[in-house]
Amino acid sequence: MASGTSGWAERSETRFGQQRGFITIAGQKVSIDKPRVRYTDGRGEVELERYQLLQSPEALPQAALDHLVNGVSTRRYERVVQLARAGFGVKKSSVSRGFVRATAAQVAQLAERRFDDERFAVIFIDAQPYAGEMMVAALGITAAGEKRLLGLRQGATENATVVTSLLEELRERGVKTDEPTLFVLDGAKALHAAVLRVWGKFAVVQRCQVHKRRNVAAHLPEKHHDELHARLHAAYQEKNATQARTLLLATVKWLRPISPAAAASLEEGLDETLTVARLGVPELLRKTLATTNPIESAFSVAESVTRRVKRWRDGDMRQRWCVAGLLDAERRFNRIKGHKHMPQLISALDRITQTTSLDATRKHA
Repeated sequence: MASGTSGWAERSETRFGQQRGFITIAGQKVSIDKPRVRYTDGRGEVELERYQLLQSPEALPQAALDHLVNGVSTRRYERVVQLARAGFGVKKSSVSRGFVRATAAQVAQLAERRFDDERFAVIFIDAQPYAGEMMVAALGITAAGEKRLLGLRQGATENATVVTSLLEELRERGVKTDEPTLFVLDGAKALHAAVLRVWGKFAVVQRCQVHKRRNVAAHLPEKHHDELHARLHAAYQEKNATQARTLLLATVKWLRPISPAAAASLEEGLDETLTVARLGVPELLRKTLATTNPIESAFSVAESVTRRVKRWRDGDMRQRWCVAGLLDAERRFNRIKGHKHMPQLISALDRITQTTSLDATRKHA
């Protein structure tokens, strides 16, 4: 007995019953019976370190983000939490605040990504209208064929200043602008001008063939659409770039008496729609790189994430939601089709830029 009494006297803390409290599990506040502990010397109650860690507010923002991105509105969130019967503190307002914190952190993380040790042989750039404003995104393809979201810029319109700002930022974050790079663009002049301004002679441009088809068809009476589709399909499926060009020029000639505007639309940037054929890459990779579909698919995911938003408050909100959607798409990315042929593409890019530089040197001489 004496020994037990001596042990009790040496304690610095002692239990003092319990009280209602909560911890955070999977983003949900769950009520528990929290043990109470007091100092034996009368200094008051002891703060329980593990209990404080389990109350971390960071768990709710991430869980709110995960649920909202996956289609659960803030109003329905409290109905689908894993421990709904015992949970509390998951009302709409707290979920919304958590989502704002989590998405703001994602925007900052995306803007701080470094790419110093990466080689991006291909960069897709696309601009999409997003809740009344324009979002310009860049998607890089590594030498191994992996997709990486590089950056995002928000602007009132798609213009060269906005795109140039994005590309200059990527250069500052380690994306190499002194190595041959294939840019797959939708044909917008602002994108084209910005790419040449930042990458210069190392930029090789592929115009999106799908956008080109749409633009030409928009100038043509509907009764001629089937013929146009057949002609363009034959040209763009042709492996030989010279033969493909011959087919496109024949289509321009066919279009002129029907619609001079359609003919002019096809003729504008015609050679750049055949860049991947000119590079001589195998068919599967050529099809992947002939359109902006990979980045448009990512934007489609972002749009599906935001379809439940009823009221846009400010530009910051648009950017946060768009980044959340694009990063959700990135988590599902697979390597591009034809990725095994990426070494052939890189070799072809090196050759074509060296030839261009040599031709330029001869002209100046």
